[in-house]
Amino acid sequence: MTVGCHLLKLSITESLTLTLTRPDKVPTGKTERKCAMKFKRTSIVCALIVLFAVTAFATEDQNDERKSDVWLKASIVTSYTLNQNLNPFDLDVEVRNGNASLRGTVDSEVEKDLAIAIAKGVEGIKDVKSNITIEPGTKDDGRQKSEFFRTVEDATITAKVKSKLLWNRNTNGMDINVNTENAVVTLKGKVVSDAQGDLVVQMTKNTTGVERVKKELEVVPELKEVEEKGSLETIEVKTSDAWITTKVKSVLLFSKGTDGADINVETDNQIVTLKGSVVSKEQEQEVVKMVNDIVGVKGVRTQLIIEKS
Repeated sequence: MTVGCHLLKLSITESLTLTLTRPDKVPTGKTERKCAMKFKRTSIVCALIVLFAVTAFATEDQNDERKSDVWLKASIVTSYTLNQNLNPFDLDVEVRNGNASLRGTVDSEVEKDLAIAIAKGVEGIKDVKSNITIEPGTKDDGRQKSEFFRTVEDATITAKVKSKLLWNRNTNGMDINVNTENAVVTLKGKVVSDAQGDLVVQMTKNTTGVERVKKELEVVPELKEVEEKGSLETIEVKTSDAWITTKVKSVLLFSKGTDGADINVETDNQIVTLKGSVVSKEQEQEVVKMVNDIVGVKGVRTQLIIEKS
């Protein structure tokens, strides 16, 4: 399933660029280095949450934007950040007219080749010049890096769960707190029934990256009257087709039940059409149900074909 990025692209990529580029003045004191690293971590986590939580609209000029130097640099930096074998804080990336220049330090020749290969693999990069030096022992901060990736992953999981709950017509508007630690999600808040609580837990379990769910939800039947009253007073606002498409793509991307599927999403007058392939009839039914439950969707047409892997 391919998802394009366009909305908020410029601000996201600039955030990543500013965050991952090493400053002119390197902090010397232990406290200064710690504060600088904390600032970087927080900035990157926020940027990645936006990247995962908002699936952007694909437009006709998307290919041109992908070839811009800012976008190419962000693509390389993001690839380094998400690669377990490279430390993004030790690598600098510059792109001019599609030509990438790499600087920094790595632990071995293998890591140097990996960094170059990743940059060359980014679509739109014409050439890669490497000024990377090898300094054995660069991986001494492995524990720190591991903590960084865990922070990113936990923050991303939280964002995905919140998005799914917000966009689902059966859980939209519920006051539920979502917290993730080491891939374990804790749900706190109030629901109107045990069935609604079970639905929230199941949606969370079905989110990619989630290993376990702690349910700390309180059943308050009186909330149903408040919800019904609120729904009567709510003015119906037509959701744009583009926004519906974005939500559908995001929910499918965030869910474990879509593994192996290759789905294209189109929306016309709030009717969603699904094209592509799934691995089974059961998966098709699950996908259709997920899409039907998204706020703003009035109907689903499926043109999916079953291709068993």
